[in-house]
Amino acid sequence: MRNRILLIIIMVLTFNSCGIFKTHHKDKLIDFENNSLTNEQLKLNGYYYTELEFEYGENPPPFIDNYIENTGNNKIKYLSVFFIYEDGFVINIGGINGLSHFYCAEKENYENTYESAHKTIELMLESQYSTDKRTKRICGFKPNEIGNKGLAQIEQDSIKIQLYRIEMQNPTKDSFNSAYLYEINGTIESDTSFVIKSEKEFRTNKITVENQIFRFRQTDQKPNIENYFKQNINRFK
Repeated sequence: MRNRILLIIIMVLTFNSCGIFKTHHKDKLIDFENNSLTNEQLKLNGYYYTELEFEYGENPPPFIDNYIENTGNNKIKYLSVFFIYEDGFVINIGGINGLSHFYCAEKENYENTYESAHKTIELMLESQYSTDKRTKRICGFKPNEIGNKGLAQIEQDSIKIQLYRIEMQNPTKDSFNSAYLYEINGTIESDTSFVIKSEKEFRTNKITVENQIFRFRQTDQKPNIENYFKQNINRFK
């Protein structure tokens, strides 16, 4: 009996300090059960990327700090990427640069170029099929986690992408224990490009104006995971 009471106390303290993981705004989701996209709307045998640049100040991350120290250049090129599937499932990968030493993308040359960042993504895709069990597990694009996964919907020349991002419910005491929904809206320019016009944060109803073009890059592989929403359909009813 004493052990049972102790276990309950520990569980209560844990939940109060960390919070129970919650997925928000499920009622706002695109209908993922009946959604479908075609290659006539957008080519899907690859990924869509936008080129960005970030200017670091003090305390840049490892490897980037060495580059800045050696070159004096603190403007780092990186990519934000969308993998879009025929059933509307989306995986977003952001902050990919050519300098960081990713476990799933070890390479010979690390450069502050967009092409080096594309090489990192290529190696990440190859690593998911590694014969080493640990590498395959770590580099498998986290099929059981909702963070940075979402849905896309196309109507005529408009595209809507919804994504879940992991955040704190209460920043003063919680860990990252909630998935909050974001919605990106844009226009399709061709079957190989689209432009993001705005981003909505459902948590605050804040809308940010954007103007980012995403271009297509063909690949032999994509993240080999199932549609998270269809795999966990009961969570979203």
